[in-house]
Amino acid sequence: MAYYPPPPPGGGFPPPPPPADPYAPERAFAEWARQRGYFLTATPDLAWYQAWAPFTYLFRIQRLGRELRMTAGEATVWVVEAFEGDAVKEVAGEDRHVTCFLTSPRLAYRAAIRSKTSGGVVADLSRGFDDLFGSAKPIAGAILGDPTFEARFDVAVPTRDEGNAALPVPLRQQLLQAGFRGVLELRAGGLVCSMNDRPGFDPASLDATLAVVGQIYRAATQYPHAVTAPP
Repeated sequence: MAYYPPPPPGGGFPPPPPPADPYAPERAFAEWARQRGYFLTATPDLAWYQAWAPFTYLFRIQRLGRELRMTAGEATVWVVEAFEGDAVKEVAGEDRHVTCFLTSPRLAYRAAIRSKTSGGVVADLSRGFDDLFGSAKPIAGAILGDPTFEARFDVAVPTRDEGNAALPVPLRQQLLQAGFRGVLELRAGGLVCSMNDRPGFDPASLDATLAVVGQIYRAATQYPHAVTAPP
């Protein structure tokens, strides 16, 4: 009869975990959107977004990633991953921007603003060169008559009157107090907003982004007088 020595004691290690499901985050994201009544797609219409051009400060969109759409009252919001198509910014990781497009008949006037700093390393360097070699910048207060606001933002408007209508005081206060960094362009029937410090496209990030866009929209429509809906 063969002799077997006692076997070595077992290690007692727990069994390995089951393999991770690579599609679990994608399904969770879709379920989050479904529960809130949002529409999520990976194939948005590039031509529709490009038809918003020309922009004053926002880049021209060259390609898109994912898109989230939601409706609240008279406003519809599209949040999309938009890409500039700039090779230098792509290398620096600054080519992608989570950008919000909102349509509403309550928006009636035109204006565009851009924060003067924190647009990314490449963007800030480019703007620095423009300041050195470009034309002289307007004195803060020369456009709207609001040096406090214009010290923080580049502002472009058709006229001072329309600019002051498009950027009512509640909106300026909201942008200043929140430390808004990015681009906001308003027009009759819609607005575009791209925030430099909100690059995430996940449930938590999108909840926060939609909340900020809602605050901006409500402040932007606090006109000091009655406004006729644009055609």
